[in-house]
Amino acid sequence: MTVEIINGRRVGISRIGDGPPMLMLHCALAHRGALASLIAKLPPHAFTAFDLPGHGESEFDPAVDIQAQAVETAVTLLESSGPSDVFGHSFGATVALKLALERPDLVRRLYLYEPVYFAVLASANPEAYAAEAHASAGFTNAALAQDWPAAARAFLARWSAEPFDNLPAAQRAYILKTIPLILASEASIIAPARGADVLKAMGELFAPVLLMAGLRSPVVVAQIADALTKHGQNITQKQVPEAAHMGPITHAGKVAEMIAGFVD
Repeated sequence: MTVEIINGRRVGISRIGDGPPMLMLHCALAHRGALASLIAKLPPHAFTAFDLPGHGESEFDPAVDIQAQAVETAVTLLESSGPSDVFGHSFGATVALKLALERPDLVRRLYLYEPVYFAVLASANPEAYAAEAHASAGFTNAALAQDWPAAARAFLARWSAEPFDNLPAAQRAYILKTIPLILASEASIIAPARGADVLKAMGELFAPVLLMAGLRSPVVVAQIADALTKHGQNITQKQVPEAAHMGPITHAGKVAEMIAGFVD
C-alpha cells in the first residue's frame, strides 16, 4: 500500500497479485480496502486499486470535477500497465464507464456493479429521473443545508447495508468527512447534459460489459441499467438475488462468481 503523486495529486494505491491487469474502483464513502474481499475471491490478476479523490489517502482538488480526476488517475495507471479489465462499484462504476468511453484502447472488459449514472435517465426515462430526485430529496436538502449527520442518515438509509447510527464511531467519522463529496459528483452523474453525452457514446463502446445489480436495490439502478443496455451493445445484465447496493462487499463471493463466469 503506497501513496503516489499522479497528475500532481496524492493518490493512495494498492497493487497485489500476478496475471492480466485488473483495475478496481470502489464506491463513494469507502476506500480501496473495501474491495479486498472481492479481490481475494476473483481469479488471479495483477490487481490495482486506488482511493477515489478525497477518499482514503487520495487528495481531492475541488477545482477539478471529481469524476474527471478519477478518470485521469485511471488513464495514467493503465497507460503504464496496458489494456486492463476494469471493475467499478456505484460511483466507481461511473468512473469505469467514463474511462471506457474516453479511452476504449485501455479497457478490455468492464464489470460494473450498479453504476449510479442518474443523468442517463433525464432523456431515457424522464419519469424515473423525476422519481429519483424526489426519493433523494431528504439527502439533497440536508446536504445543501450542510447538515452532514442528517445527510449521512438519509443517504445510507437508501444505499448502505447498515444505518448510519449502527456503524462504529470511526466509520461514522469517515463518512461525515467524505459525504460532502457526494455533492461534488452532481455535475458528473446527475446533470442531464452529461447523461445525454453518455448515452450517445454508448453506441461506440465495443468492450464486453457485465452490468450487475442486487435484486434488493432501489429500482432506479435497474432503470439506469436498462437505459445503458438499450443505447449500448455487447452488454450482459446479471442480478444478485440476495444482494442490495453494497453487493460487492456483502456478497463478494457471488459477485466474483459472476465475473469469473463472464470471463469464461
